[in-house]
Amino acid sequence: MESLFEVLYAYALKNRCDAYLAEDEEERQGIEEMVCRAMEELTAQGCGDLAQRFRDGLSSLHELGQRSLFRSGLAIGLELGRL
Repeated sequence: MESLFEVLYAYALKNRCDAYLAEDEEERQGIEEMVCRAMEELTAQGCGDLAQRFRDGLSSLHELGQRSLFRSGLAIGLELGRL
C-alpha cells in the first residue's frame, strides 16, 4: 500500500507542479541545453558510458531534490494547519 506521502507527491506532480515549473521555464531550458551540450561532447570524445552515468546521476539528484522540497512544503502546510 502506498504511503500518504507517495499519494500526495504523485498528485502534486500530476496536478500542481506545472504551474510552478512555468515560472522558471527559461532558466530550466538554459540549464537543460547546457547539460545536453556537455553530454554530447562527452559522447563525441568516446565517453558515452560516462555521459549516460552522468545523465542518470543528474536525474536521480533531481528526483531526490524534488521529493525533499515536497516533504518540506508538506511539513510546513501541516504545521500551519495546527495553528
